[in-house]
Amino acid sequence: MLITILALTFVAVSFGVYAAAYRPHAVAVRQRVDDFLSEQPAQVAGKGRLAEPVFGRLVVPMLRKLGGILYRVTPKGIIESTQRKMDAAGNPTRLGVLEFTGLRLLSPVVLIPLSVFSATWLDFSYVVSLIWIAGGIVVGLFLPDYALQKYIEGRQSKIRRALADVVDLLAISVEAGIGFDGAMQRVTEKLKGPLPDEMGRVLEEVRLGKSRGEALRDMARRTQVSDLVSFVAAIHQAEVLGVSIAQVLRVQAQTVRERRSQRARETAAKLPVKLLFPLVFFIFPALFVVILGPGIIQIAPVVFKVLGKH
Repeated sequence: MLITILALTFVAVSFGVYAAAYRPHAVAVRQRVDDFLSEQPAQVAGKGRLAEPVFGRLVVPMLRKLGGILYRVTPKGIIESTQRKMDAAGNPTRLGVLEFTGLRLLSPVVLIPLSVFSATWLDFSYVVSLIWIAGGIVVGLFLPDYALQKYIEGRQSKIRRALADVVDLLAISVEAGIGFDGAMQRVTEKLKGPLPDEMGRVLEEVRLGKSRGEALRDMARRTQVSDLVSFVAAIHQAEVLGVSIAQVLRVQAQTVRERRSQRARETAAKLPVKLLFPLVFFIFPALFVVILGPGIIQIAPVVFKVLGKH
C-alpha cells in the first residue's frame, strides 16, 4: 500500500509538472509570431530549438516552473543567500536562483521513487524501508546545497592558486607601460580560469559605466576569497592615496606568493595526521603479515608441541 501510494503520488506530480511546463497554446502562439516576423520562420525556429541541448529545452523550463512555486513562499533572506552562493560558484550549469530553487524541490521528489524501488529490490523490512525512504528524502533535500557548496569550494581554490600568477602578469604589464585596465585585458587573453573570467566581467561592467573600484569590490564580494579581497582593498587604497599601481602590484605579488607558500606548508604539515588512518588499518597489517608471518609459521609448531606436553 505504501509503495502504491508513493508511486501514484510521483506519477501525479510528474503529470502536474509536465502540464505546467508544457503549454501547447503558448507554444503555438509563439510559433505563429515567429512565422510572421521571420522570412523562414519554421526552419529557423525549429533548428534553433532542436539545436539546444535536452537539458535546456526540457529540464530548465520544468525547474523554472517548480522554482516559481517555491519562490513565492521562500523568505527573502534565503533567496539573497542563494544568489550570493550562486555567484560564488560561478553559476554552475548556467542555472539562476529560480531554477536552483526548483531543483531543491525536484531533488527529493525524484529520490522518493528511487528509494522505494531500491528498498523493494533489496527486500528490506517495513521499518527499514521507511527509514531508507526517509533517508532518501533527507538526502534529496540537502543534495543541491551540498553540491553547490562543493562548486564554491572548488572555484575558490582555483582562484587562490591562480591569484599569484595573475598578479605577476598584472605587475609586469603595468611596469611595461600598460594601464591597469589594459593589464586586466591581457590577463583575460593570456590566462584561463575563474579569476580571468571574473576580471573579464569587471571590464564589461566598467564599459557599461560602473567605476573600476566598485566593479573590483563587486568581484571580491562575488568570489568570497580573502586573498582577493585583500588585493582589491590594496588596489583601491593605492588609487585613493595616489600611490604607484606598479609598486603596489609588486608588493602584492610577493605577499600572495608568501601566502600560497604558507598554505602549502600547512597542507604538508597535515599530511602525517591524514596518513595515520590508512597506515594503521591497511599498510601496517600487510607489513606484519609479510614480516612476521614466516617466523610465526616456524615457531607455531614448537609452541604447540611445548604446550601439548604441559
